[in-house]
Amino acid sequence: MDIEVWSDGSGNTFDSDGGCGWRIIIDGEVKHDGSCYLPSATNNVAEITAGINGLDFIKQQRDSGLIPMDAKITLVCDSQLVLGYASGRYKCKALHLTQLYIKLRQLYKELNCETRWVRGHSGDPNNEACDRLAKAAREGKGLCQVGQSAIKSTSENIKDNIDLKIEKKD
Repeated sequence: MDIEVWSDGSGNTFDSDGGCGWRIIIDGEVKHDGSCYLPSATNNVAEITAGINGLDFIKQQRDSGLIPMDAKITLVCDSQLVLGYASGRYKCKALHLTQLYIKLRQLYKELNCETRWVRGHSGDPNNEACDRLAKAAREGKGLCQVGQSAIKSTSENIKDNIDLKIEKKD
């Protein structure tokens, strides 16, 4: 089974609304679209949250036995930051992104994922769909899937990470 988790985020500054969208494709067929509204989200927060939510959806499906353990899972995104964080190629230095980084890395490793970058706004139908989902969620028109785990606002992440020690990766 070949699974692609497409993701995109839409945000601006700490004090503005954001949204994220994701699309699940299994063996070449669109199986699920999702989105969520994010109060107070930078674009990076929205981008990372989209990846987390898409991967978390797959984890839930796998944990319930709907997806085999040996499925090939690829996170596809137009954000090289998200893909670099997920794969561990990039270290997180931004305090407000630390909790999201940890969750993204955890899901990526647990699902034994791969990554693939796609150029944003290049006409790819799946990337464009995720972009529309993220923008619609930011504007309050998104799917906003019931049962999605609550995502902390940027200010809550900063507050939670004040005492967090980040170890340097060799």
